[in-house]
Amino acid sequence: MKLFKNILLFAVAATFASCETDVETPQLGNITEFVAPVIGQCSDVIVNADNSKEETVIFTWTPADFGLPIQVLYTVYLTNGTTNAVLGTSNTTSYSISKGDFNGVVINSLGVNANEKVSISAYVTAEVYGTSAYQPIASAQSNNFTVSTYAAALKWLHLCGEFNAWTIASAPIFWETTGGSNIYECMVDFSLPADATPTMAGRSYFKVTAEQNWAGANWGYNFLTPSWPGGNTEQADSNLSLDVDKKCIGAISVNTAVMTIDLELIGNSIGLVGTFNNWGETPDAKFVYDAVSSTWKTEPVTLEDGAEIKLRVDSDWAKNWGVSGAGNPSSAVAGGIDLDGGDNYKVATGGTYVAVLHANRTPYVLELVAQ
Repeated sequence: MKLFKNILLFAVAATFASCETDVETPQLGNITEFVAPVIGQCSDVIVNADNSKEETVIFTWTPADFGLPIQVLYTVYLTNGTTNAVLGTSNTTSYSISKGDFNGVVINSLGVNANEKVSISAYVTAEVYGTSAYQPIASAQSNNFTVSTYAAALKWLHLCGEFNAWTIASAPIFWETTGGSNIYECMVDFSLPADATPTMAGRSYFKVTAEQNWAGANWGYNFLTPSWPGGNTEQADSNLSLDVDKKCIGAISVNTAVMTIDLELIGNSIGLVGTFNNWGETPDAKFVYDAVSSTWKTEPVTLEDGAEIKLRVDSDWAKNWGVSGAGNPSSAVAGGIDLDGGDNYKVATGGTYVAVLHANRTPYVLELVAQ
């Protein structure tokens, strides 16, 4: 009797196994039979300060056909000569973008100057959502249409986290790289205050905010996709985080067009070095991060006429900042010099100065404040 039961169980199991293997999975047809989308006619676009926020540019196209009722991801591209730029993505057969953001893509991704009129075209690709097994299929280029750009004002964001004791009312500001780029960059000391109580030891938690209050938009890993390991460690309020056990100074880049955030941990200290300390024979003048003013400052340093200086990380030359030529005056910080090259900066007039680093904008700016 026991043997009969075992044989019966085996037969039932075999029947279920047979049923599982007999189920057919729907397959996409031959890729040569896929039908690409067809993008509609595009009208000329004029962007200015008055319409950049209120008006939109809309692209439409016919649906792609992959032979099955599947979800399709469409990507809209702009083309200027041989240069292509992603404008945005959609799961429908249309895409809408503000004229201000459109202006930013044309200037920052297609290399068009502000206040210029240029002829460009567009196209759209379609791909099976959720898999890379099939190459995207693309529409033909649209008609050529003209775009009149304008010089957009810089926008800004804020950071708030354990590094500034979650003090949202004075959350440090950081600026867009260029007007309309939707890319914001800054360098911050994320080290934990002595009284910090992080959820996980050695991790510094933070968020990106649109304003210096929690009523405005704020983004953690549920809205911004971090590019570094552990950036989305599960934690209350979806705060972003990074490991500060070995390096605490991080350069971040936020792209609000595609909602991503990148991070480069660069070291533990930034110092001023130059002829005043015989290029490192005595300790560099260390910068201390001030989250309230969103700047880095040294103690007073005495510099002679013609003294040459640079900035570097961890008293090493692997990461350093200098100027281009004799130094370009900053258009953003009065009296500042753009750190946009690798040359030493020569101090014209000797004296005692506090060196101030504005690392919340592009390029970084060095300011020498006389004492």
